Amino acid sequence: MGNFVRYWEPILLGIYGALGPQTWAFYGQALVAGRRKMQLIKRPPHPIRGAPPSVTILVPAKDEGQRIRTCVESCVNQDYPNFDVVAINDRSTDNTGAVMDEMASHDPRLHVLHVTQPPAPGWTGKNNALFQGSKHAAGDWLLFVDSDVVLAPDALSATMSVVLRKEFDMLSLLPRIESHTPWEGLLIPLAGGAASTMYMIALNNKGHLPKQAFANGQFMLMNRTSYDAIGGHETVRDRYCEDVEIARLMKAQGLRPRVSWGNEYASVRMYSSLAAIIRGWSRIYYAARVGSPWRVLFALAFVLFCCYSAYAALAWGAWRTVHPTTLWHGWLGPMWLFTGLSHLVLMTIYIGRIYEWSGNSRRNALLFPLAGALLVYIFLRALKMCVTRKVEWRGTAYAHTMQEIPSVNGVAAPSRAPEHSQTPA
Repeated sequence: MGNFVRYWEPILLGIYGALGPQTWAFYGQALVAGRRKMQLIKRPPHPIRGAPPSVTILVPAKDEGQRIRTCVESCVNQDYPNFDVVAINDRSTDNTGAVMDEMASHDPRLHVLHVTQPPAPGWTGKNNALFQGSKHAAGDWLLFVDSDVVLAPDALSATMSVVLRKEFDMLSLLPRIESHTPWEGLLIPLAGGAASTMYMIALNNKGHLPKQAFANGQFMLMNRTSYDAIGGHETVRDRYCEDVEIARLMKAQGLRPRVSWGNEYASVRMYSSLAAIIRGWSRIYYAARVGSPWRVLFALAFVLFCCYSAYAALAWGAWRTVHPTTLWHGWLGPMWLFTGLSHLVLMTIYIGRIYEWSGNSRRNALLFPLAGALLVYIFLRALKMCVTRKVEWRGTAYAHTMQEIPSVNGVAAPSRAPEHSQTPA
């Protein structure tokens, strides 16, 4: 014990200080700076010069009868002067299609497409639905909106103002996260914050970093010419995170995709149960990097060594304060306590900011020991998917190996497709 105290414990304290409070001081500032880079929309929006380009809003839905009306209503109630909506009923077994048809009978701007056949081998259901819908889109711009998203009336006007004024080829929003249960408010913002870090979302807005690309399929506004140039959803037909791949393809071709916070313009309720949250985020972490485990492993190590180490340091510091070895080394206990407390305070402050930015309470950060444990479990599930290559999504089980999409003469070519089979939803 004496040799440990004399030689190794001060060194261990220094290592912990670097992994704990110093890492969080740097990481917290990076979070704030990254958010600043993604504040691209301001109210009131700049007026659009000239005739507003036409926009088609595409909304894919499968078995969303309980909330599809709210989503579609928010789309058709946009204050933008030149748009239409294509609602895509993707093999729903509930009343989703009936709700769409009833709404379309009262609004000529709303068109309904019923997809009745399962996707061909090599396609995910959502990509197939959006590919079919894009064939019926007449707009110069395409806005892809998930069926669980609700738009503010000026969402389209505000985003079109930005893309036209700044000459972006795509603008994707990060909506406010609606939380109707404690699990949603506790876990989803933390999982989203982890994804933002793992995939360095803010760096997407730097045009000189072609490999750093991100988009959020919940709200993606794209120039139709750019969409066709990358091959549309056919090119990414086997991807579960097709939005991220689309952004990568756009950057690879010198186009300008951008990501912005959109709390004031869109909201989303992603999952309604703890089991759905765990399944959904495991799939996202697995698919966002084409099945590569390295970023998930890094995130797992970060949570274990840079987060939970605060509690271990405080416990050890308390023990060492009560049991000092010598008068000379009696300072080690208080130093462990001070360093651990600094770590915990910094971590709680910045995790609280993540919750606040998502539209949830900062107090949720106090429950990090529970939320972090669940996040670790999600990471482990994602790593298991990286090994087994088996994913279940929207009632379809997939077993496949995703490959990077190669480039032929500068144009992305379709990747090898997954095998899939129907399973009960």
